[in-house]
Amino acid sequence: MKKGFVLVIAALLIGGGGFVVSMMTQSPEQVTANAAVETAAPSVEKADAGFLNYDIVIGDKNAPIEIIEYAAISCPHCAHFHEDIYPLLKKKYLDTGKAKLVYRNFIFDNPFDVFAASQTRCVSEAKFLPTLEAYFNSQQVWNNIPELRRLLKEKGRDAALRFAQAEVAKIGVLVGISGDQAQACYDNDAVIGYLIKVREDAVAKYKVNSTPTIIVNGKKLEGNDMAAIESAIAAIE
Repeated sequence: MKKGFVLVIAALLIGGGGFVVSMMTQSPEQVTANAAVETAAPSVEKADAGFLNYDIVIGDKNAPIEIIEYAAISCPHCAHFHEDIYPLLKKKYLDTGKAKLVYRNFIFDNPFDVFAASQTRCVSEAKFLPTLEAYFNSQQVWNNIPELRRLLKEKGRDAALRFAQAEVAKIGVLVGISGDQAQACYDNDAVIGYLIKVREDAVAKYKVNSTPTIIVNGKKLEGNDMAAIESAIAAIE
């Protein structure tokens, strides 16, 4: 793991009063403070980044209605959204060309979440959604907070980080990410730089402080269920 990545993840481990605070309970001020762990996040260009450093768009990119989803991979509410709400959204709006879904990572101050988010960005665009869903569907397997706490207390930061990386990489294998590929992704400082920048922009532009947060044509919704999305779209059509 490169030095820049280590510094950022270390900040997530020991900073902000704890690394397993749920974003569902954080104030906007605390989210902003957490997002400020931009330890020299490098700037990257889409053309030569070597990873997915751009929005993933599901559906017709020219669709008249834009739905933005900010989600964290370790967030149970986000997993529920993708299991129960996303299929309905896809059938009614994405497949019909009425709307497009723009997926954006909103990383938590949790090493598991950061590492898993990075892995979804180090695959081809065609494999992004299957990789994302693999992590959502197995949250209880790889997001082992109790063991991370134990290792951090008994063996220190480096052991805790190695454990988090290994657990996340095990799920990556299931979707075709080799151990070497996973490590190369972990070692790419630009990936974490990109993820932090997306989170900072979400806070600055939309005051995102919980996940999933849904934005419809630039308007942040109060809810994230199908009814809230349908209501927002109906108001536009």
